Amino acid sequence: MTVKNILVSFGIVLICIGCINTPMMSSETDVKTKSKFVEVLEGAPLPSDAVIDNKKSVIFGEGSLWTGRVEVNTGLSSEEVIRFFMNQYPTAGWSFLSSSKSQSSVLIFVGKNKTLTAEIQNKSFGSGSKIILTVSPTSQN
Repeated sequence: MTVKNILVSFGIVLICIGCINTPMMSSETDVKTKSKFVEVLEGAPLPSDAVIDNKKSVIFGEGSLWTGRVEVNTGLSSEEVIRFFMNQYPTAGWSFLSSSKSQSSVLIFVGKNKTLTAEIQNKSFGSGSKIILTVSPTSQN
């Protein structure tokens, strides 16, 4: 066997492995997944134009018991997103705990038995923001 044949065979194996690990999703599956995320996020309001990035989000549980990380894109500026959180989250049962601002802003809220961290970043290209929500249970002593 020549070096060329070995390299071609190796390339075919890599392509096959890549195909096995690549999830094939139909647009119908994407719609169901998005609506499932929205259902699960009950109690954590999002801007009306928010689009959840399913591939970068992980949720465990649902309703008031969910924990995990959700990445969201919105057309709102980071300042508008901060205003949205500061207005909407207290009315949804989340108490504001703290914030910090640098290249990205971080807001921390505490709810019943959990903490929510919202990291808000301006998009590198175009307008809008990326929001990363991380929800975890609070320690109970």
